Amino acid sequence: MTATDSESLHALLRQRFGMERFRGQQEQVIQALLAGKSALALFATGAGKSLCYQLPSLMLPGLTIVVSPLIALMKDQVESMHRRGIAAARIDSTWADDEAEDIVNAIRAGSIKLLFVSPERLASQGFRKSMRGVAISLLAIDEAHCVSEWGHNFRPDYLKIARLRQRMKIERVLALTATATPQVARGIRKAFRIPASCQFQGSFHRANLHLKVEACATEDKDQQLIRALQEMNGPTIVYATSRKDTERITTMLQKAGFTALSYHAGLPPETRSLHQESFLSNKNRIIVATIAFGMGIDKPDIRCIIHYHLPKSIEGYSQEIGRAGRDGLDSHCLLFAHKPDARILENFIHAATPSPQALRNFLDRVLRLASPGRCFAISPYELSVSLDMREESLRTVLAYLETDGIIERSGQFHAYLRVRLLRPLDRVLAGYPMRVKNRIRSLFAAAEEAYGSLHFRFYEITDITGIPREEATEIITALADAGDIRLEQRGIREVYQRSKQAVVAIPEIIEKMIERFESRASFEFDRIRLMQRYVESRLCRARALAQHFGIRGAEPCGHCDICLGGKPIRWRDDSSKPIPDAEWQLMLALRREDHPALGTARQLAKFLCGFSSPAAAQAKLMSRAEFGMWQDQDFLDILALLEA
Repeated sequence: MTATDSESLHALLRQRFGMERFRGQQEQVIQALLAGKSALALFATGAGKSLCYQLPSLMLPGLTIVVSPLIALMKDQVESMHRRGIAAARIDSTWADDEAEDIVNAIRAGSIKLLFVSPERLASQGFRKSMRGVAISLLAIDEAHCVSEWGHNFRPDYLKIARLRQRMKIERVLALTATATPQVARGIRKAFRIPASCQFQGSFHRANLHLKVEACATEDKDQQLIRALQEMNGPTIVYATSRKDTERITTMLQKAGFTALSYHAGLPPETRSLHQESFLSNKNRIIVATIAFGMGIDKPDIRCIIHYHLPKSIEGYSQEIGRAGRDGLDSHCLLFAHKPDARILENFIHAATPSPQALRNFLDRVLRLASPGRCFAISPYELSVSLDMREESLRTVLAYLETDGIIERSGQFHAYLRVRLLRPLDRVLAGYPMRVKNRIRSLFAAAEEAYGSLHFRFYEITDITGIPREEATEIITALADAGDIRLEQRGIREVYQRSKQAVVAIPEIIEKMIERFESRASFEFDRIRLMQRYVESRLCRARALAQHFGIRGAEPCGHCDICLGGKPIRWRDDSSKPIPDAEWQLMLALRREDHPALGTARQLAKFLCGFSSPAAAQAKLMSRAEFGMWQDQDFLDILALLEA
């Protein structure tokens, strides 16, 4: 970069972003991108990662696409860009088709320079078609650790981004994350062909964060939390493992006189939004949350992060404490060390990992549908219920099949349409050519009438009428646009086809998939053990974190519990309590009810240990008193008892 280019860069930094100088290695990252290279930026939470694509987007000739995992995060970023006078937009699931089309038209007209999309949107064939002919200068991937199978927040659709980048012929990539171990960083670089010389790494710990670990026993935990909250002031996030725990802790704190609200994925969206806004506006000091809360929360004055339960990984812990003290002022991060928490985390892994039989059933069904030259449609939601397999696991299987080149996703459609005629059919047909009239009559003849509406099973429409589904969709949509019908759509079906070059050996694919999931589970168990080692470490807390992320020679922070003379933690091991006879009788009574959703020992063990499943949720069993009755027991012990 010439001196003139450097001056332009700094002038833009001052004029558009109101900053006098770059922080850390921001400038080196930006210079690499402007020189046509791809880069990986490993910067701590709150260290200014977003500037690394925002500023280049103004200097590069084409469009910058940012892949971001959360709608709320995209919305905040776009609003921030607008305040700076930067033409940015987002396309997400909240936009109607015509709104998304308006954004694409603005991109083609050159009036938008920065576009935020989800990984799922990037993977959709329709979006990629809309981008044909658009010059894309940069693809930025936020939370890039999700790309790696060994990242702590692995997301199936992130797996596809590297292949999509090649298909879209995007010249340069910027991968951004605050939490990547050396192994994950290597995986990201390999996926996007980023040279080691273009990996830029800052410190993973900020000096204003005071880290502390406290040992505790089950009966003392609540009182320790109350004492900690009495001693510390300012906005506080208390992280808990489960939704049930967040509700219990919130109620306990409210009774103790604290202004506390809960936040978890099980709350209605409007309640979550209300609780989040109350916390952000300081109407409410404490939010008790699962890890569903925090990503994308732009609140600089969080003074305290408390982990009521053991985090499931050092990476997750580091990301969560990084939400404190972004204003640079002193903030406190307290972790309660309670050995049974590790058992609960291990139970989560056992419950979340699909059984080999579930994987066999799903793969056998999908691979037999995937005949050469034919498309097939599936409903991930319906399959997750019928197979009682978490939809996330099911989508991970599909992503693996795509990245292995066995299947390709080619679109989606609504399986069920409900149509109400707003005018008599003869009047609707008036003015259409005879061929179209006949098509419309065929479609309406194939519908079932119920409750004054016509119901179309669109996944069968071609077999019934001979009309291609795409054409049928266009006809129905045109009638709705013309005001002739009222249309409701539901039941997404995703369309796949077998890759032309794929050799499908079903038994081998199934065994490889089972091995992948077993390896993943083993890796998750290792993460928990590393978290336990961090708790027991004699090292400065900040130094231990730095070493985990591959940073050697970090100086002691001087103010964590270890640096201040605290003794290393010795776990207080609360062993599992015997199962009371009354609870055993409750289980036997539940078993005698013979619920299909609890038909196997594994399903019943998951339910009793407090882990929801698609089948149990659909059967509305989650509100029963027996759900989670044995959440403090070892899952494998319960499974063995039920199988005996």
